[in-house]
Order: sequence, then C-alpha cells, then structure tokens
Amino acid sequence: MRTTKRAEKQALSQLKDELLKRDQLVDKYQGRPIKFLEQYGYRFPDKIKELFEDIFSEKVQYAVVKSCRAGGKTQIASGLAFCFFFFKQWNVGVVAGSKEQALRTIEYCQDISGEPEVVDYVPEETKTIIKGKWGNWIKASPASTKAIRGLHAKGRGMLLILDEEAEMDEAIVRSALKVAKDAKPCIILRLSTFHKISGTFAELVDNHEKYGYRLYGWDSFDVAEKCTEDCATCLSDYYGIRPDIKEREKEFVAYCGGKAKKGKGWLPISNIRQAFIESPREWFEVEDMGMRPSGEGMVLPLEKVKLAFDNDDIGIDITANHWFGIDWGFKGMTAIHSYQQFGDLMQLIDAAEFTEIALPLIVEYLREQSLILGGTNRVYADSSHPFENNHLKNEGFDVDEVVFGAYKETGAGWLRFLMERERYKAPRRLTRTLSQMSNWRRGKEGKIVKKNDHHCDAALAATKYLEDNQSGTVSLGPRMIPKKGAGFMEWWNRLRGRQPAGIGTEK
Repeated sequence: MRTTKRAEKQALSQLKDELLKRDQLVDKYQGRPIKFLEQYGYRFPDKIKELFEDIFSEKVQYAVVKSCRAGGKTQIASGLAFCFFFFKQWNVGVVAGSKEQALRTIEYCQDISGEPEVVDYVPEETKTIIKGKWGNWIKASPASTKAIRGLHAKGRGMLLILDEEAEMDEAIVRSALKVAKDAKPCIILRLSTFHKISGTFAELVDNHEKYGYRLYGWDSFDVAEKCTEDCATCLSDYYGIRPDIKEREKEFVAYCGGKAKKGKGWLPISNIRQAFIESPREWFEVEDMGMRPSGEGMVLPLEKVKLAFDNDDIGIDITANHWFGIDWGFKGMTAIHSYQQFGDLMQLIDAAEFTEIALPLIVEYLREQSLILGGTNRVYADSSHPFENNHLKNEGFDVDEVVFGAYKETGAGWLRFLMERERYKAPRRLTRTLSQMSNWRRGKEGKIVKKNDHHCDAALAATKYLEDNQSGTVSLGPRMIPKKGAGFMEWWNRLRGRQPAGIGTEK
C-alpha cells in the first residue's frame, strides 16, 4: 500500500515537472514558431517561410501547394500541425494519400513532441492519433472514408491538411473537406506533387482564385543547398560522358534561374543534376520542378476522355448487344464495367468496384446487371484469375479470358481509336473511371504503367468484344435470366434500394 502511494506521488511529481516544462516551452516560443521548429532541424527557404507565416498567422484561410518530390511538403505540413496543436490548442486533421504517408506525418510530430506533450500515441490500421492534455489532438488518416469519419473538430479551431491530394479519389477529397464544417475557426491546406494531369488537385490549382484559395509552389532549386558552381559550366562533370550535354546545359540553367545560389534548403545540387541527366523531360518537370504533366506519355487523349464522359446516364436498349468487362483484383480492387453497343458507339452503362468481397456477391451483382441489360451473359475477363473465371462459367456466364500480356496494347489501341473518333460514351457520374482513364500513362520505356488502372483494364478487356466482332468470331451466347426469377421492376427496385456490403458503384 505504501509502495503504491509512493509511486503515485512520484508520478504526480513527474507530471508536474512535465507540465512546467511544457508551459515554459510555450512561453519561450509563443509567437516564434519558426524558431521553435528550427531547433528540430527545420529549414525555411523563402517560399516555405512565406507559406508557414501566412498559415500560422491565420492571414490565409485556404491554401494550395504544388511542389516537387522531396520538397518538404509533408515536413512543413507536420510542423504547422504541431504548432497549431501546441501553441494554439487546435485540432489538426491530416488526410494523406496513403497509410505510409499518414504515418510519416505522425513521425515528424513525434520527433518534435517527445514524451511531455503527448499522452497517447496509437498506431492503428486506418488512423494514427496524437492527443494533447487540453483535449485537442492531431489525427493522421490514410485516404479512406472510414478513417476520415473520426476527424470532426466539434467546435474547436481546426487545421485540415490534405497531403498528396493528387493521389486521392474525388470522393475521398469531398468527404475530407466536410470534416472541418463545424470548426471555429478553420484553415484548409492542400498539398501535392502534380502526379496526375486531372482530378480535384489539378482543378483546384487551375481555379484557385475562383474557389478562394491562395496558390503556393516551389521546385527543387528553391529548396536546394547553396550552389557555388559557375552557371556556364555547371554540368561540366558530364561533358566526357554525354556529348549532348553542353546543349542541354542551357536548359538546366534555365530551370534553375539562379535560385540555387541562395542555398537555404537541403537538396544536394548534385542530386538535382543527376535527375536532370537521367530523366525524360516531363519526368524531371513533374518530379523535380513540381510542374503539371504535359500529357506526354498519356495512353488516351485527355480532352477526348473528358468529352467521352460528358454525358447524362445512358439509356438502356435491351435489344442491343451488351457485355461485361472485368479486371480481377486479389486483395485490391475488382472493377466491372457494363457495356452496350449502340450503332457504332461503345457505351459504358455502369461501373462497379469490389474490394475484398466474396465471389458469390460479385456473381449476384452480375446477375442483377444481366437482367437490367436484357439477360446478357457475355463476359470478357482478365485471364490471370482462372478460379474466378471458372466460377463464372459454372454459374452460366459465357467467359472470354483476355490475356493482358498479349492483348494490352491492342485493347489500349481500341480505346484510343474510339476516344479520338468520339465513339466511346460514358456518364459523367463515373468519376473514378474518368480519373483513372485521364491519368493512364506510359513509363520511361513506353510501356503502360500498372498503377491505379483497374477501371482502365476493365474497359480494355471489354474492347475484346469489338476485336472479336471485327474478325467475325463474336458469339453473344444465349440471353440469361438470373436464377432468382423475378419481374424486371422488382429486381430494379431491389438494386436501387440495396447494395451488398463491400460493393461500391459510382452512382
């Protein structure tokens, strides 16, 4: 008993000391947050300093930042997060493009906070939390609606940060922006490298004044270490290796514009030179200069993709030819597209997504869609999942397995052909499909990049119908009435009123 009381006294004494240290730290650096962060290794080149001061002083309420990779976006966002939490006792919500990105924010905050200020540090699968003694908190969440639900300010001042927004789906961004509605006051900071040519981030940058945001930006030279090289010969180390380098040297100097001479940052100028030498121009402009992709290397023409999706819901003609395109996912997303041929048009009727969901529910969805489309059983599916394809065959579907390794370029060619001739039509509500098709790219070697392309691959698989039809081998098979016999309106009302768990349509 005495031991317990002694331990309690020691704990209370330690807590008192910690609170005293905290108060002394707040008093010492109140109004000087930059000085506070500098002791933790933060650097403030001119453009980053301007952003920090505008946000922390609450001079700017809405800000958008486009920057290069390794340009310090997450670090400065984390520094702002901690200073609002520590000096102003605000809540801070950080929505990141991935769980790993969210954890980086927490790691930066932990580097600053140590033990005295943080009473709870809880890494979870969908979010991580730092909680202060005033009841305020910093929460960092990966880009998922489940994680975002717990970020509401509940009347306290709130700083909301969207880190690497270009990696987020539109639905996530819209959901995230709602969490600060009850904050008093509220500041929103949205940051990203321009990884995608379209999407909410691209739209915001293009229309920042219209939406009431102030635009900030910096490139690798703005955050570089001090350069002492002669600009006229700054790439001289490569003269003997690359015969074309003297001509390209002028281009490199133009990108820099003398900014590296100020030298207030952290990126070694030698690393920037190497990136310039080994990267294609667009790659360097996006990754190192923070510029928007020009459209070079796009699989599909962007303006034609936007035009293709500029339609209201497309009416269904049950007498027309209908079929499905499927890109299977293992733990990731399975995408299913429902198509209709109307004259010389390939019309996307609907798109659905399935994440970690049992195959029978996918079959049920296909049966319901089949009835809506007049009973079609024709499926063009990714061949890499033979178990799933055999299951569909056993359920009565006529499955044509598409070998992406052999067909990918042909299918991409079909989609490009249709887009260019305005023969591919889709409803504008299918925003995720639009986003993925708009950002479908080729890598350095000219091959299509396998990233965020589930809907692209579902569409690509579906073009096999056109390929077969052109060669005269297409067989639509018998129209199939789902096993659960019901009238059309009964099934239609069921479909509208209920959606099985784990299935996400874009309606």
